[in-house]
Amino acid sequence: MKKLFMFTLCVIFTISTFAQLPAFVEVTEFEVKDQAKAFELMNTWKEIEKTMVENAPRVFLLSEMDGNTIYFCRAFDTMDESTKYRQSRWGETGWNVKVNEEWRKKVGENPWKGTGVNVIMNHMYRMRMDLSYMPEGTNLTEELPNNLYRRHVNIAVDWGKRSEFIANIKAGIENDKKLNNDYIRLMLQPMYGGEDGADFMMVILGESRASYFTGLEERTKKREVDADWNKIQAEPIATWVSEESLMITY
Repeated sequence: MKKLFMFTLCVIFTISTFAQLPAFVEVTEFEVKDQAKAFELMNTWKEIEKTMVENAPRVFLLSEMDGNTIYFCRAFDTMDESTKYRQSRWGETGWNVKVNEEWRKKVGENPWKGTGVNVIMNHMYRMRMDLSYMPEGTNLTEELPNNLYRRHVNIAVDWGKRSEFIANIKAGIENDKKLNNDYIRLMLQPMYGGEDGADFMMVILGESRASYFTGLEERTKKREVDADWNKIQAEPIATWVSEESLMITY
Protein backbone atom coordinates (compact mmCIF):
# COMPACT_ATOMS: atom_id res chain seq x y z
CA MET A 1 0.00 0.00 0.00
CA LYS A 2 2.86 2.34 0.88
CA LYS A 3 4.59 1.62 -2.47
CA LEU A 4 1.34 2.33 -4.31
CA PHE A 5 0.96 5.63 -2.43
CA MET A 6 4.52 6.69 -3.27
CA PHE A 7 4.05 5.71 -6.91
CA THR A 8 0.86 7.80 -7.06
CA LEU A 9 2.70 10.78 -5.60
CA CYS A 10 5.45 10.41 -8.21
CA VAL A 11 2.90 10.30 -11.03
CA ILE A 12 1.10 13.37 -9.66
CA PHE A 13 4.42 15.22 -9.34
CA THR A 14 5.47 14.31 -12.88
CA ILE A 15 2.16 15.51 -14.33
CA SER A 16 2.38 18.71 -12.27
CA THR A 17 5.96 19.36 -13.42
CA PHE A 18 5.22 18.89 -17.09
CA ALA A 19 2.02 20.90 -16.76
CA GLN A 20 4.33 23.91 -16.51
CA LEU A 21 5.30 23.28 -20.14
CA PRO A 22 3.18 24.31 -23.13
CA ALA A 23 1.72 21.44 -25.10
CA PHE A 24 2.08 23.18 -28.48
CA VAL A 25 4.60 25.67 -29.86
CA GLU A 26 3.84 27.72 -32.98
CA VAL A 27 6.99 28.98 -34.69
CA THR A 28 7.70 31.45 -37.50
CA GLU A 29 11.21 31.03 -38.90
CA PHE A 30 13.05 34.09 -40.23
CA GLU A 31 16.36 34.31 -42.05
CA VAL A 32 17.99 37.75 -41.75
CA LYS A 33 21.18 39.55 -42.74
CA ASP A 34 21.40 41.86 -39.72
CA GLN A 35 20.43 39.56 -36.87
CA ALA A 36 21.00 42.09 -34.08
CA LYS A 37 18.75 44.74 -35.63
CA ALA A 38 16.06 42.27 -36.66
CA PHE A 39 16.10 40.72 -33.18
CA GLU A 40 15.50 44.10 -31.51
CA LEU A 41 12.55 44.78 -33.82
CA MET A 42 11.01 41.38 -33.10
CA ASN A 43 11.70 41.65 -29.38
CA THR A 44 9.94 45.01 -29.30
CA TRP A 45 6.92 43.44 -31.01
CA LYS A 46 7.05 40.53 -28.55
CA GLU A 47 6.91 42.81 -25.52
CA ILE A 48 4.04 44.87 -26.96
CA GLU A 49 2.06 41.76 -27.86
CA LYS A 50 2.54 40.31 -24.38
CA THR A 51 1.29 43.47 -22.68
CA MET A 52 -1.43 44.67 -25.07
CA VAL A 53 -3.17 41.50 -26.24
CA GLU A 54 -5.76 39.96 -23.96
CA ASN A 55 -5.04 36.30 -23.24
CA ALA A 56 -1.67 36.50 -25.00
CA PRO A 57 0.20 33.18 -24.93
CA ARG A 58 3.77 32.66 -23.81
CA VAL A 59 5.81 34.48 -26.45
CA PHE A 60 9.57 34.06 -26.86
CA LEU A 61 12.40 34.36 -29.39
CA LEU A 62 15.16 31.96 -30.33
CA SER A 63 18.33 33.36 -31.94
CA GLU A 64 20.77 31.11 -33.75
CA MET A 65 24.28 31.54 -32.35
CA ASP A 66 26.21 30.45 -35.44
CA GLY A 67 23.90 31.79 -38.13
CA ASN A 68 21.29 34.41 -38.95
CA THR A 69 18.06 32.62 -38.10
CA ILE A 70 15.48 33.96 -35.63
CA TYR A 71 12.47 31.96 -34.49
CA PHE A 72 9.42 33.86 -33.23
CA CYS A 73 7.53 31.44 -30.97
CA ARG A 74 4.14 31.35 -29.30
CA ALA A 75 3.30 28.55 -26.86
CA PHE A 76 -0.21 27.23 -26.21
CA ASP A 77 -1.78 24.66 -23.94
CA THR A 78 -4.17 23.41 -26.65
CA MET A 79 -4.45 23.52 -30.44
CA ASP A 80 -7.81 25.22 -30.03
CA GLU A 81 -6.09 28.11 -28.20
CA SER A 82 -3.64 28.44 -31.07
CA THR A 83 -6.38 28.51 -33.69
CA LYS A 84 -8.49 31.07 -31.82
CA TYR A 85 -5.49 33.30 -31.17
CA ARG A 86 -4.50 33.25 -34.84
CA GLN A 87 -8.07 34.05 -35.91
CA SER A 88 -8.32 36.93 -33.43
CA ARG A 89 -5.22 38.55 -34.92
CA TRP A 90 -6.52 39.59 -38.33
CA GLY A 91 -9.23 41.89 -39.65
CA GLU A 92 -10.15 45.46 -38.77
CA THR A 93 -10.85 44.53 -35.16
CA GLY A 94 -7.97 42.07 -34.82
CA TRP A 95 -5.22 42.65 -32.27
CA ASN A 96 -2.56 42.96 -34.96
CA VAL A 97 -3.79 46.49 -35.76
CA LYS A 98 -3.24 47.96 -32.29
CA VAL A 99 0.02 46.08 -31.74
CA ASN A 100 1.36 47.27 -35.08
CA GLU A 101 0.39 50.88 -34.33
CA GLU A 102 2.22 50.80 -31.00
CA TRP A 103 5.19 49.01 -32.53
CA ARG A 104 5.45 51.64 -35.28
CA LYS A 105 5.57 54.38 -32.67
CA LYS A 106 8.63 52.72 -31.15
CA VAL A 107 10.52 51.60 -34.27
CA GLY A 108 9.68 54.37 -36.74
CA GLU A 109 9.16 54.25 -40.48
CA ASN A 110 10.72 51.53 -42.65
CA PRO A 111 12.15 49.66 -39.62
CA TRP A 112 13.17 46.55 -41.60
CA LYS A 113 15.49 48.47 -43.92
CA GLY A 114 18.89 46.81 -44.03
CA THR A 115 17.85 43.74 -42.03
CA GLY A 116 17.31 41.51 -45.09
CA VAL A 117 14.50 39.76 -43.24
CA ASN A 118 12.88 36.84 -45.03
CA VAL A 119 10.12 34.55 -43.75
CA ILE A 120 11.24 30.96 -44.36
CA MET A 121 8.24 28.99 -43.08
CA ASN A 122 5.88 28.30 -40.20
CA HIS A 123 6.09 25.31 -37.90
CA MET A 124 3.90 23.73 -35.23
CA TYR A 125 5.41 21.39 -32.65
CA ARG A 126 3.71 19.17 -30.10
CA MET A 127 5.45 18.55 -26.80
CA ARG A 128 6.09 14.85 -26.17
CA MET A 129 6.04 14.76 -22.39
CA ASP A 130 6.49 10.99 -22.38
CA LEU A 131 9.81 11.36 -24.23
CA SER A 132 11.18 14.32 -22.25
CA TYR A 133 13.54 14.16 -19.28
CA MET A 134 14.31 16.20 -16.19
CA PRO A 135 15.51 15.22 -12.73
CA GLU A 136 12.87 14.58 -10.11
CA GLY A 137 12.22 17.69 -8.04
CA THR A 138 12.93 20.08 -10.92
CA ASN A 139 11.08 23.39 -10.62
CA LEU A 140 10.73 24.59 -14.20
CA THR A 141 9.57 28.04 -13.11
CA GLU A 142 12.97 28.52 -11.49
CA GLU A 143 15.08 26.58 -13.98
CA LEU A 144 13.92 27.95 -17.32
CA PRO A 145 15.12 31.55 -16.76
CA ASN A 146 18.51 30.17 -15.67
CA ASN A 147 18.90 27.95 -18.74
CA LEU A 148 18.89 30.27 -21.74
CA TYR A 149 20.96 28.06 -24.05
CA ARG A 150 19.18 25.60 -26.32
CA ARG A 151 20.69 22.82 -28.41
CA HIS A 152 18.16 21.72 -31.02
CA VAL A 153 18.77 18.32 -32.59
CA ASN A 154 16.50 17.21 -35.42
CA ILE A 155 16.15 13.43 -35.65
CA ALA A 156 15.02 11.15 -38.48
CA VAL A 157 13.80 7.73 -37.36
CA ASP A 158 14.56 4.73 -39.54
CA TRP A 159 11.64 3.47 -41.60
CA GLY A 160 9.34 1.24 -39.58
CA LYS A 161 11.32 1.79 -36.38
CA ARG A 162 9.25 4.49 -34.65
CA SER A 163 7.93 2.22 -31.89
CA GLU A 164 11.43 0.91 -31.25
CA PHE A 165 12.83 4.45 -31.20
CA ILE A 166 10.24 5.56 -28.65
CA ALA A 167 10.99 2.52 -26.49
CA ASN A 168 14.72 3.35 -26.63
CA ILE A 169 14.13 6.97 -25.63
CA LYS A 170 12.01 5.87 -22.68
CA ALA A 171 14.67 3.35 -21.64
CA GLY A 172 17.27 6.13 -21.88
CA ILE A 173 15.16 8.31 -19.59
CA GLU A 174 15.06 5.58 -16.95
CA ASN A 175 18.82 5.12 -17.35
CA ASP A 176 19.46 8.84 -16.87
CA LYS A 177 17.41 8.66 -13.68
CA LYS A 178 19.52 5.74 -12.50
CA LEU A 179 22.73 7.66 -13.23
CA ASN A 180 21.35 10.82 -11.56
CA ASN A 181 22.08 12.88 -14.66
CA ASP A 182 21.23 16.50 -13.96
CA TYR A 183 19.93 18.22 -17.09
CA ILE A 184 16.69 19.01 -18.91
CA ARG A 185 15.82 17.54 -22.31
CA LEU A 186 12.54 18.15 -24.10
CA MET A 187 11.24 16.19 -27.07
CA LEU A 188 8.98 17.82 -29.63
CA GLN A 189 7.24 16.34 -32.64
CA PRO A 190 6.38 18.48 -35.70
CA MET A 191 2.70 18.63 -36.61
CA TYR A 192 3.53 20.64 -39.70
CA GLY A 193 6.72 22.27 -40.91
CA GLY A 194 9.76 21.05 -39.03
CA GLU A 195 13.18 20.23 -40.42
CA ASP A 196 13.01 18.46 -43.76
CA GLY A 197 13.17 14.72 -43.16
CA ALA A 198 13.07 14.95 -39.36
CA ASP A 199 10.51 13.13 -37.22
CA PHE A 200 11.40 14.65 -33.84
CA MET A 201 13.25 17.65 -32.42
CA MET A 202 15.22 17.13 -29.23
CA VAL A 203 15.83 20.32 -27.23
CA ILE A 204 18.50 20.21 -24.53
CA LEU A 205 18.85 23.12 -22.10
CA GLY A 206 21.93 24.71 -20.57
CA GLU A 207 22.91 27.85 -18.69
CA SER A 208 25.30 28.64 -21.55
CA ARG A 209 26.81 26.74 -24.47
CA ALA A 210 30.02 26.19 -22.50
CA SER A 211 28.25 24.89 -19.39
CA TYR A 212 26.01 22.68 -21.54
CA PHE A 213 28.97 20.91 -23.16
CA THR A 214 30.69 20.58 -19.78
CA GLY A 215 27.58 18.84 -18.47
CA LEU A 216 27.35 16.69 -21.59
CA GLU A 217 30.92 15.53 -21.08
CA GLU A 218 30.12 14.52 -17.51
CA ARG A 219 26.98 12.64 -18.58
CA THR A 220 28.86 10.91 -21.39
CA LYS A 221 31.55 9.63 -19.02
CA LYS A 222 28.92 8.02 -16.80
CA ARG A 223 27.01 6.58 -19.73
CA GLU A 224 29.99 5.08 -21.52
CA VAL A 225 30.81 2.80 -18.58
CA ASP A 226 27.19 1.83 -17.99
CA ALA A 227 26.16 -1.54 -19.46
CA ASP A 228 22.48 -0.63 -19.69
CA TRP A 229 23.21 2.53 -21.65
CA ASN A 230 25.48 0.71 -24.07
CA LYS A 231 22.80 -1.90 -24.63
CA ILE A 232 20.23 0.81 -25.43
CA GLN A 233 22.63 2.40 -27.93
CA ALA A 234 23.85 -0.85 -29.47
CA GLU A 235 21.74 -0.67 -32.63
CA PRO A 236 21.20 2.89 -33.94
CA ILE A 237 17.70 3.31 -35.39
CA ALA A 238 17.74 7.07 -35.97
CA THR A 239 19.91 9.72 -37.63
CA TRP A 240 20.74 13.26 -36.59
CA VAL A 241 19.55 15.39 -39.52
CA SER A 242 20.81 18.73 -38.19
CA GLU A 243 21.49 20.69 -35.03
CA GLU A 244 21.56 24.31 -33.92
CA SER A 245 22.82 26.26 -30.93
CA LEU A 246 20.40 29.00 -29.89
CA MET A 247 19.75 31.48 -27.12
CA ILE A 248 16.20 32.03 -25.85
CA THR A 249 14.68 35.38 -24.89
CA TYR A 250 11.43 35.29 -22.93
